[in-house]
Amino acid sequence: MRLTFAAALLATLATTATAQEATIVLPKGNFGNYNPTLSAKEAVLANWEMAASGILAGEVLGRQVVKAADDGASFKALSRQAAFAVDTMVTRYNAAAWLYHENPGVTPMDDATLQGLVTAAALDCDAEDCSAEAQTIRAAFAQASAELGAATEDARGEIVARQDRVDAVLLSEQLAMVADYLESAAWGSDLVLTEHGRDADVLADRIVGAVALWRNVEPYVGLTSPEVDDAINAASTNLLRTMRRGLQGVERIEPESALLADLTVAASNLAAEFRRASALFAS
Repeated sequence: MRLTFAAALLATLATTATAQEATIVLPKGNFGNYNPTLSAKEAVLANWEMAASGILAGEVLGRQVVKAADDGASFKALSRQAAFAVDTMVTRYNAAAWLYHENPGVTPMDDATLQGLVTAAALDCDAEDCSAEAQTIRAAFAQASAELGAATEDARGEIVARQDRVDAVLLSEQLAMVADYLESAAWGSDLVLTEHGRDADVLADRIVGAVALWRNVEPYVGLTSPEVDDAINAASTNLLRTMRRGLQGVERIEPESALLADLTVAASNLAAEFRRASALFAS
């Protein structure tokens, strides 16, 4: 099971140095690399842009698979490239799940497209003629790339729509969005890829993608209320540790499982703290 994304974030939570030095792609405007002196607006829009760029990375990899198929790559070469691309495509898509949640401005990938993508990436063929299988891979990756591209454009449209809003409004909105997502059942339901043994990966990517937003906006919460800042750090660490320990070796997550119950409690506790932070900037 893949939990490298979650492990990376746990390391980030342990030290702010990595976050402060990381280079991120930001919207057009007077924005630079992440550092503690970013304005609140820049920090919030950077979070949106990281999500959009992540989705775009999946689209680009998918397009490369399509191009390889069109260029006549052998089935084995195409299959290897598809297997490499699919993990990034699925991970980045699920990490941005907070962005699709109850946001009609961004259209998520269709479940059938996602399932078809993973199924195609796992295809095997030992026959002399594997052209049918190669075409299946091409079609699945072309459809997924098209939908990821549309989601990227939608996400960037949301960025543009927010560039004229004041800092406090943007901060309050994003903190409330994360709280709403963590309080919902969305991150732990409709895992879609159960039959592929990816329940734990999907759930981890969704939670980590939402919690990762905190690092960019933390300085503004900390300056306003050190108490709330500390509470969010403690609750987020607890959620991620609960997730890491509970998901080890897990491929299928049952809806009534003790693991899901524990994660729901931890996510709800973190959501309550994000809600307190959002209220600090509400007008």
